[in-house]
Amino acid sequence: MIGSRALSSSRSASAFLCCTTLLSLLPRSAAQAPAEPADPLPALAPAVTRSEIEAHVRFLAADDLKGRSTGSPEAVRAARYLAAVLKASGLEPAGDDGTFLQKVAFERRRSTAAPELVVTPKQGAPRKAEYGAEFDFPLGVDLTTATLPVVVVREVTQMPPAPNAEAALFVDGNATERRGILTKKADPGATGWGLRVAQGKAKNGTPRAPVDPNGGWSPAQPPRPTGDVWLSLNGDLLEEMRSGRIASLQLTTHVEREEVPAFNVVGLLRGAGEGALAEETVVLSAHYDHLGADEHADPVDPAEPPRDTVFNGADDDASGCAAVLELAGQYATGPRPARTLVFLLATGEEIGLVGTWYYLDHPVRPLTSTVANLNFEMIGRPDELAGGAGKLWLTGYELSNLGAAFAEAKLPIAVDPRPGEHFFVRSDNIAFVRRGVVGQTFSTYNLHKDYHRASDEAATLDYAHMEQCVRTAADAVGLVASGKVKPAWLEGKDPNAQAPGGRRGSKPEPAPK
Repeated sequence: MIGSRALSSSRSASAFLCCTTLLSLLPRSAAQAPAEPADPLPALAPAVTRSEIEAHVRFLAADDLKGRSTGSPEAVRAARYLAAVLKASGLEPAGDDGTFLQKVAFERRRSTAAPELVVTPKQGAPRKAEYGAEFDFPLGVDLTTATLPVVVVREVTQMPPAPNAEAALFVDGNATERRGILTKKADPGATGWGLRVAQGKAKNGTPRAPVDPNGGWSPAQPPRPTGDVWLSLNGDLLEEMRSGRIASLQLTTHVEREEVPAFNVVGLLRGAGEGALAEETVVLSAHYDHLGADEHADPVDPAEPPRDTVFNGADDDASGCAAVLELAGQYATGPRPARTLVFLLATGEEIGLVGTWYYLDHPVRPLTSTVANLNFEMIGRPDELAGGAGKLWLTGYELSNLGAAFAEAKLPIAVDPRPGEHFFVRSDNIAFVRRGVVGQTFSTYNLHKDYHRASDEAATLDYAHMEQCVRTAADAVGLVASGKVKPAWLEGKDPNAQAPGGRRGSKPEPAPK
């Protein structure tokens, strides 16, 4: 909930902010544990500085934050730090209960045993298939079905006219062939069926049990419909299904759920423009989550140095968070912009833009008056294709009027130099786009080899480059925040009109960002 008044504190020049506690930053409903001491902040100055940028990155990307996976205690610690910086900068809290933290509905799921699949042939008695060998199904997905008759589809003409929640659909063919059949029926997700079954391995796999069924939590997942997962059949069972010898299937999973803390960090700077201009909102965003740590890493020879198992995420996206924090400090201490600014540090980008979708469902300012989302993703290293050190590129440059506006202002912001990588749809901005808001991302990602690897460390970033990029971004934001530019898609370039997208956009894998 948005606070009723802006904080009166200014951006401190002291080296530390030691008095802030977990209890004062977490929403009251989430503060169930004793208060913890806050991490100290670096010296904060109103201007954009290299030292602050580096300090923010080094904190977020430190080994003891263990990769900031959504729902982890380390991610909560990162959120507290970000909230403390926004508070010290003088922003108004825009989270829950007068805090900077917006609680995101989130849970982890633990498979206590392997999924069970009962197969009933058209001739013979029902039997249990062997998990891992004869079938595969994602662990942590809670889906138990009744005994469902099977509908076999090998080509588009065999697809029933409507889905049946009381039947299992088997679509033969590899993923591309399956998608082709379903797309022709205008239902690429095959929604509405009780169970969806696909071709797995040509031969039987290896029997297996869930990883550490007594205590190993599956990767954090947001609550979501389970209909977007597929059961796959392998080897002999796959051939039985293809030949039409299977009458029905019944799936049982064994999953426990636990709600875990997950937060967006949100601050507000109210606009000072006249009339409706002050109500118009620009959201400045970055995601602070990353991939966590490889807790199941293979043991190494004791004689060898320990393997790095923490995915630090310095460039992806501690660098973007540092940019948003610096912009918050500069704008909070300078003249108020005409338009309102929302500063959003989102969780869950790496697993499907979870935090950003939650914000869009619970915006602190109406989406109808949100004129733009300017997002920051991976600005830690120069990109020679964009002009080198200190030069930004903008996703969707050719789609909106912002690219031309930045060029007219002679800002060193280039067109995305790698359109084939589809960066425009691979970060949080695309969620805003799908909700009708002009959303674009600033980046300098140069396809470096450390993307989504443990080697994405704070020491690999170019902080002088980042300082110049944030200064440029401040000028670009100023054009929009001042009301001089009204963001809009160019005629015929609205991405939703060109290629309507689903709700859950995310970075494709394994292609590099």
